[in-house]
Amino acid sequence: MESLINAFLYGNAANRRVHEACGPFMIGFDADNDLKFLNYAVPEPDADPTPQDISALIAAFEARGRMPRLEFARKGAALVEPALLAAGFTVEQRLPFMLIVPADLAWPLEVPGVAFHVLDDSATDEELHGVALTQYEAFQGDPAGVDFGREVEGLRGGIARGGAAVLACAAPGTPDAGAPMGAGNFGAPRAGTTEIGGIAVREAFRRRGIGAAVTGVLSRAAFDLGLECAWLSPAGPAQERMYASIGYRSSGEMVFIAKE
Repeated sequence: MESLINAFLYGNAANRRVHEACGPFMIGFDADNDLKFLNYAVPEPDADPTPQDISALIAAFEARGRMPRLEFARKGAALVEPALLAAGFTVEQRLPFMLIVPADLAWPLEVPGVAFHVLDDSATDEELHGVALTQYEAFQGDPAGVDFGREVEGLRGGIARGGAAVLACAAPGTPDAGAPMGAGNFGAPRAGTTEIGGIAVREAFRRRGIGAAVTGVLSRAAFDLGLECAWLSPAGPAQERMYASIGYRSSGEMVFIAKE
């Protein structure tokens, strides 16, 4: 399964506006921003890079004034990390990820007073605005005065490319009827999988099971597309327990590695 994740990440890098194939690696660049998190390479599944491959990779980054950096599922390309370490790279971080297959998904999931909407090409700007507002409030703070036009455009583009979003709203007949409560989304599937992300619940509506339910609805939507699995990266132990409650299982780790 970790090879599927690397195939997904490799495909994402290849789909970026600026990208470069380099031996067994695909590099995704941001031409306008040298932030290291926006410029990184992914090895192809089960890659076995030579010293020459790694030298060429370093040169490709340096030619664009970028720090050589990679992100990948470690066991899906088990020979890559040792080769990079031997070339002077240093591990920045290791983060666990969790994975689910269709048979393990706890379904259906219901939360009293909450309606869940899977957003497709017919989504309104108001619905996508609700997703953007919810994610902003959960991850960045007070959304008052924020113009979410760019975020709405980005969400609509992701859906057009084959992804999906879920918006949880207060159900009709409840005191907050129609109010956005929770949200999440996934990108265009590749290699039989997709990454579930952006799971967010607004402060006033937390501790009701909405986050787990949003994740479950998104996962079901992904499996309805015929995917073999879905995966995500928990932010911490509390989130790991939440995802485990609907069938996700810890499956490995992502490696973030760079050469200063």
